[in-house]
Amino acid sequence: MAIQAPAPHHSSPWRFVLLEEDSAKESFSRAMGERWRQDLAADGMDPHRIEGIVTRSHRMLTSTPLLVVCCVDMSKAHDYEDGPRSLAEWSLFAHSTGAALQNFMTALATDGIASCWISAPVFCRDVVREVLSLHERIEPQALVLVGYPAPDYRPRPRPPLDPRPFIVEADA
Repeated sequence: MAIQAPAPHHSSPWRFVLLEEDSAKESFSRAMGERWRQDLAADGMDPHRIEGIVTRSHRMLTSTPLLVVCCVDMSKAHDYEDGPRSLAEWSLFAHSTGAALQNFMTALATDGIASCWISAPVFCRDVVREVLSLHERIEPQALVLVGYPAPDYRPRPRPPLDPRPFIVEADA
């Protein structure tokens, strides 16, 4: 279902890296955690709080049965000389990858499989590329933790929807 997402230039720019082995999830999580530690410390966060946050994240990433790294493959993107068109091209590919990711998660839910989207890789693309030996044109976008929900799981309530994004006012 993920591959049914719309894509610019009929490019199919989505790449999903599957991490199933405990050792792969462990090394991946440790590398990302180290970068997060550095970023939070640079923000001036208390070291004890940093360790709590990174430890919780590590537990989540290493305990999931399947960890999926969703990436966008920019190798089929058009190269433009100017910044605005280059940004527009990148946006098309990133949007397409988001659509594929949503399709993937919807298909999982249809089969009773739980998933959780985490956007952390966009903050440390270089680390993710290095750990997974990805080509420089492959840009990590998101993590999806995949497994079966605990029988007593109850999702957190979502905030009420704001109807304003659906209201368009046009100048006459």
